[in-house]
Amino acid sequence: RVIIYLIGRYFVKGTNLDDGFQITSRAISDDLNIAQTTISGPLGDYVKNNIVEVKNGSHSIKYYGIENELDALTGKYITKKGTANPTRTKIRPKTSFGKVKRNQSNIKEELSESLSAEDLEKELKKHDLTIDHFHSVFNIIDGRIILMRGWTGYSTTESNVKATLLFLTGNKLVYGLDEVASSELRTALIESGLTLKNHSTTLKGYSAYVVHKKGPIGSTRTSYRITLIGIQKGIKLIKDIVENTSNFDLEFKQKTSSLKNEKPENINISEEELEKGIHHFVEQNSIDKERLRTFFDFQKDSVSICNQLKENTRKTAQLKTLMLLGILLKKVYDVSSFSGKDTLKKSRITYDRLDLLDRNKHYKIYFSRKPKSAMRLNYAGEKKALEMLKKYLEEGRCTL
Repeated sequence: RVIIYLIGRYFVKGTNLDDGFQITSRAISDDLNIAQTTISGPLGDYVKNNIVEVKNGSHSIKYYGIENELDALTGKYITKKGTANPTRTKIRPKTSFGKVKRNQSNIKEELSESLSAEDLEKELKKHDLTIDHFHSVFNIIDGRIILMRGWTGYSTTESNVKATLLFLTGNKLVYGLDEVASSELRTALIESGLTLKNHSTTLKGYSAYVVHKKGPIGSTRTSYRITLIGIQKGIKLIKDIVENTSNFDLEFKQKTSSLKNEKPENINISEEELEKGIHHFVEQNSIDKERLRTFFDFQKDSVSICNQLKENTRKTAQLKTLMLLGILLKKVYDVSSFSGKDTLKKSRITYDRLDLLDRNKHYKIYFSRKPKSAMRLNYAGEKKALEMLKKYLEEGRCTL
């Protein structure tokens, strides 16, 4: 109810009908007729998980999180109830295609492009995409393209590159322009929720996809241009986001020295935090809490699988166990990188020859770090691990 209320307030604010209404926890409590002490926990969880932000005591939902929250609610309250043809709640942002100014780096003339929704639909069709696909990733407000999801990565480099490719690809699809001013790009990425850090330096390593163009000597006017291969990567990333696939093959390598020095995150939370983490996880993913506790042993400093997976090979047992426990460490304990050796050891599963996993095709798809470093599930790995976990809870087995 809290999240639906905040989504409603988001649209009210967008129509300028709220007259500066302060969405305090007290206001939410009064409007929903729920005790303030009752909503403080879930509201705090949303803030902690970067879904809701608080400015000057007023709460607001971040627009790029709206669709995921609606999907979760749909899965819990519509699909779960056995609706024959459940209607997927879709956000259909109001798209204003007007004339938008774009500054080239070498000249001061204004480039204006106008594109109708029908033209955009034709352009998307060339790439086997639809208007619904587009609106599930991008929002357009007053001619400004804003990313709603898909750019999150496991490093600053990954997030910066993905967000840049998405924005420039969207700009190309909507306005037919492959170049934007640096200031415009930075503003758009910040508006989308990205924390910029060493942005221009990061993109220098990906010049095959995005080119940083400097202006005349002494000029501060610079721009970014997406290349043809960059557009291809951007389209592939969009398809991965909307189709839940993992074909985006851009690598985000880290220095060997940093991998050697990196240590797994410490796991040590209070009983209260553990309970909140479990509760939030089962609520968000429509999972039976009792079955989850039956299959897994949750401790303040670890989680282990109660019954070893019966697999024919050591590698398969190791990989499946690491994925099941990895998603629980991420979602319940808020721990992204973990020790594969310690994780398997606590579940009484052999941890011999973990280095062999590096040659496993599934490991390469679902993990972003070497097996003997601090292991980490990537985006595709989290999706697959969650799918496997649900299957394991239902049937006592799962497949890769």
